[in-house]
Amino acid sequence: KTTNHTYRKQARKFVKLIRTYPLKDSAGLSYAASFVGTTNFSIRKPSYVIIHHTAQNSCDQTLKTFTLPRTQVSAHYVICKDGTVHHMLNDYLRAHHAGVSKWGGAVDINSSSIGIELDNDGFEVFDERQVKSLTLLLERLKKSFNI
Repeated sequence: KTTNHTYRKQARKFVKLIRTYPLKDSAGLSYAASFVGTTNFSIRKPSYVIIHHTAQNSCDQTLKTFTLPRTQVSAHYVICKDGTVHHMLNDYLRAHHAGVSKWGGAVDINSSSIGIELDNDGFEVFDERQVKSLTLLLERLKKSFNI
């Protein structure tokens, strides 16, 4: 699929960005001449799961929306009415699913959450197969990330 090619291209851009460290400071601060990389770091771990309905007419329509650069929206998972789960983005990466958001004292929920979209127009009953897939996915995420 062409979006998989675009996904890999985008991932390579991020790898390139990470390799460019240290970044030059535009504020004019004085930094040491060399970069001293710490050994104490890890990938960010999600702390929340945000579940939305798609408000679209089909799973295919949602997948298309989430693969068009101009829409600037995405999710980690899309679950179709028949229970099919589309994993669209690595769980450690930031999707654009929660907009400008906060929960309690946490802000920018996109940076700390996994987004799951349920194929549903917002007026219909959720299909039992979809709910079963959602439950299984939530169990895995809860165990994997201690959410």
